[in-house]
Amino acid sequence: MSKQEAKAFEALIKRYHPIIYKICRVYADADDFDDLYQEVLITLWKSQHSFEERSKISTWLYRVVLNTALTYQRNTKKHKTRVPLSEVQLPPADSEVAQEKEKRVAQLYAAISQLKKDDRSIILLYLDENSYEDIAAITGLTISNVGVKINRVKKRLLKILKEQDHE
Repeated sequence: MSKQEAKAFEALIKRYHPIIYKICRVYADADDFDDLYQEVLITLWKSQHSFEERSKISTWLYRVVLNTALTYQRNTKKHKTRVPLSEVQLPPADSEVAQEKEKRVAQLYAAISQLKKDDRSIILLYLDENSYEDIAAITGLTISNVGVKINRVKKRLLKILKEQDHE
């Protein structure tokens, strides 16, 4: 691997870190987050030559990261019990507004973690403002099916969030 290729990989990871972080956060508990993140980076490193430029780099990256996260979760689930994301303690925020925002984000991620794996993937892609076309390309669904699934997932999330508020 040349220095130029290493720098290109580093730039790719830097650019898409927020996406990788979000996916790892949803598919791993606090104890496994670093392991999953590292596994994702290793998988991306090993598979970067498989990108054939038939799709956008973001589409390829999402697919690799999601598949790695799903495989990792499936393998770790066999070996231990997971702590729900809703029980993970977040670091304290600086201001009242920041604390409220962090609380809402934690509630959203807790709700997302209750969804089926496929639904989690779709809503994460949607929340990252991917187009329906991109989501379809990443997930292998049709564009119309993506729209239907997003609407169903939104309704399910709303229901979960309302239930959380009443607890």
